[in-house]
Amino acid sequence: MADRKTNNRWNWEVSGFEPRKSSSEETGHRTTGPLLRRYSISAAQAPELSKQALASKFLGLKEKVKLAKDDYLELRQEATDLQEYSNAKLERVTRYLGVLASKSRKLDQAVLETEARISPLINEKKKLFNDLLTAKGTNLS
Repeated sequence: MADRKTNNRWNWEVSGFEPRKSSSEETGHRTTGPLLRRYSISAAQAPELSKQALASKFLGLKEKVKLAKDDYLELRQEATDLQEYSNAKLERVTRYLGVLASKSRKLDQAVLETEARISPLINEKKKLFNDLLTAKGTNLS
């Protein structure tokens, strides 16, 4: 049910349910792809990294954290929307099952009433048939 789209957003593919559009999707741009974990290199191990390069890496990581938080909030909202949608559908199905159960009880009652009316007629038919055979001279019960 949950497939990945090309821009790494979840797609629930549920008819009647349209997930909320993110601000980056509305503007039509996405700054980065999926987050990748990389090993960090300390300044002691690589003295050639300047403070400017470290600051640049820090800002890049800060942006990735912000994007991860945004993705988390969007996914959380989609999960909430899907839960509300599922609850509404479940309530609708439950009501429908209640209607079906009510109709089934009415049909059962109609069957019992019909059997109660038909039973004396069947017995009368058997009696008349036996009377006919007796009149002809043969008695079968």
